Amino acid sequence: MVATKVLLSSVGLASAVNTTYSPSCSTNGAAGGEVVKLSDGKDQRCIALITPSSAKSPMPVLFWFHGAGGNAGHCGSNSKLVAQAEQHGFAYVCGEAVDGQWDIPSTITDQTGTPCESSDSSEVGYMQAVMKHLEQSGKYDTKRIFTSGCSMGSAFSGYMGNCLKQWDPTQISAFATHSTGLKYKGDGNRLPSNWGECADCQWWPFAPVKYSDSKGLKACIFDNTGDGDFYKTSQYLAQEWPKLGNPSESHFASGGHCQNIPYSDIVTCLGLTGSPTPSPSPVPTPSPVPTPSPSPAPSPVPGGDPSQACLECWQTACSASKIGRAHV
Repeated sequence: MVATKVLLSSVGLASAVNTTYSPSCSTNGAAGGEVVKLSDGKDQRCIALITPSSAKSPMPVLFWFHGAGGNAGHCGSNSKLVAQAEQHGFAYVCGEAVDGQWDIPSTITDQTGTPCESSDSSEVGYMQAVMKHLEQSGKYDTKRIFTSGCSMGSAFSGYMGNCLKQWDPTQISAFATHSTGLKYKGDGNRLPSNWGECADCQWWPFAPVKYSDSKGLKACIFDNTGDGDFYKTSQYLAQEWPKLGNPSESHFASGGHCQNIPYSDIVTCLGLTGSPTPSPSPVPTPSPVPTPSPSPAPSPVPGGDPSQACLECWQTACSASKIGRAHV
């Protein structure tokens, strides 16, 4: 049985709400699934939340964000991510944007940093309401939050991963991207609705910075070599993120936009495949003995450019819906 909860966010339910958007989150009958309805301070929003019964509480949380024009109406139908959540004991959450468009600020520079205030994006109120719900439930470890997505959902994963880090550096240690990475103005890469090319633009969808806290912020970068300019932005993120001193992994395969998504590899890269490393048991102090000569150390174990036609095809087929809420 899929449960539905209705919540008011900490910022309250605004008197004026979007009259055209209707939340469509669904867990499609997945075990442990529920739809949570909440407010971002303006619109009624929702998440589809799947909590494996076998997972130990409090459990980590993986967000998956849909691409432009999508929704969270098929969250439970993603059998691969549902299986990963059950196997590794984490909650799987599908977010849903208003009218299918994530509200990512357009003006992002070295001076502004990644803008993460409620005045910058409606998604700030949305995600803060979601985090409040997860924390109050007691079943979820809000110090082990991870984000992921594809296309515009990938861009939002990067944006929100950096916002979560700003709000509380201890709550996130990694984010994943697929089929959108990091764009800088004038790089020659054309994305839908001219993302990242506004008059005051510099970066999109976030400003790259070094994180020096104990957890850091790892970028798990995935894409396919036939993904046109999207692939080039993923290559650029894979170049720039570690250059700043941040941890990263990059995985590029054959295929096109948002094709052949390797969910298990994403989960592994994020660090969700095992429980947190336990503190070691105290080891008794040994009695002093003569220092032996060191033994020899063992030898270490050895460890196409996409076509323009592909990009134009994706933009025609998948980006027909308006992208206005991306502030472009």
